[in-house]
Amino acid sequence: MLAIYKRELRSFFHGMMGYLLTAFLLAASGIYFLALNLGYGLTDFGYYTLYRTIFMLLLYFPVLAMRSLAEERRARTDQLLLTNPVSVWGIVVGKYLALCTVFALPCLADGVMIVVLWLLGGTASNFAALLCYFLLGCAAIAVCEFCSGLTENQIIAAVMGLSALLLAYMMPSLRSMFNAGSAVALVVFTALSAGAS
Repeated sequence: MLAIYKRELRSFFHGMMGYLLTAFLLAASGIYFLALNLGYGLTDFGYYTLYRTIFMLLLYFPVLAMRSLAEERRARTDQLLLTNPVSVWGIVVGKYLALCTVFALPCLADGVMIVVLWLLGGTASNFAALLCYFLLGCAAIAVCEFCSGLTENQIIAAVMGLSALLLAYMMPSLRSMFNAGSAVALVVFTALSAGAS
């Protein structure tokens, strides 16, 4: 599993994909941090920066995880992986941990921003918000990696992951459209949406 983890992590930063995705997320959180937290003196990093970048994660995670298993299947290197002495669970967990490590890099930079806010008089509760943000990202990575394992086309994997995450993102507002008496309609709508995605 450790060899799979190292190989997957190295592949992200061998090309430009890992650097571009990390820069994309850092630019988004940096703009909100500069404009709201430092510009207006707002100390709640969790709400004013992390909450506002959640929508950008809808693009970040599908692009990050689209090649995880789909590229292996397309290039027929999955046969080599399966003949290794590593179990299927080891392969999936190794790839998952590599994706979580790539996502942890922008989170570490966000941690530096939180330290700056803390030194300027902010609260330490922003670290809890960052932990929740990271755990939310790990759950989204698991969904996108599952979608990547369903197909061998990277674009289809990215669209499936985006659809699933967008549905989960919109679920609270969709649920508010249905009142308590139409719970059956909500269940049918959710089933149809899941089938379509």
